[in-house]
Amino acid sequence: MTMSRSDPLLSAARVLIVLMQIVAIFAIVMLGIGIGALLSIEQTQVATKIAQAGAPAYALWLIIGSMLLIITLLALAYRFFDELTGIVKSVSAGNPFEIENANRLTKMGWLSIWGHVLALALVGISSWFAPYLEKAWRHSDYGFEVEPTGILLTLVLFILARVFKHGAQMREELEGTV
Repeated sequence: MTMSRSDPLLSAARVLIVLMQIVAIFAIVMLGIGIGALLSIEQTQVATKIAQAGAPAYALWLIIGSMLLIITLLALAYRFFDELTGIVKSVSAGNPFEIENANRLTKMGWLSIWGHVLALALVGISSWFAPYLEKAWRHSDYGFEVEPTGILLTLVLFILARVFKHGAQMREELEGTV
């Protein structure tokens, strides 16, 4: 059972997935350049701004650590979309109920969990930074949040993984009886 390659939903999904992966790679590169700048040419200026805000000197390292956490989150997002690409390809081929898709959904669930854990770390860091940022930059919205819908998505991924695994097992049994 092969599906048509001209399915507009699957075509849109492919395009969107590729765009999201490109954005993730671009952001990773830009953050890497930003870390390099902070460690070299901008270090004195940022350290001065941190001192003026009253933050401890190690705040610069928390900024760099936060940027590394964001890079890790982006890498997790890239992997998430990579797994989703495999699912879209199998659906396009007409074979959605295969064990590999159950494995992909499980991996996506774990990637989502790790993403939420890292996001919680960023919430803590941004909460710690909030008073200093208000003094230094006069801006009020720079924190990270963990959305309940993301947690729901994680649960749905694990449930769908079980559905796909069961569907693949039923398909194997059916093929064995025919």
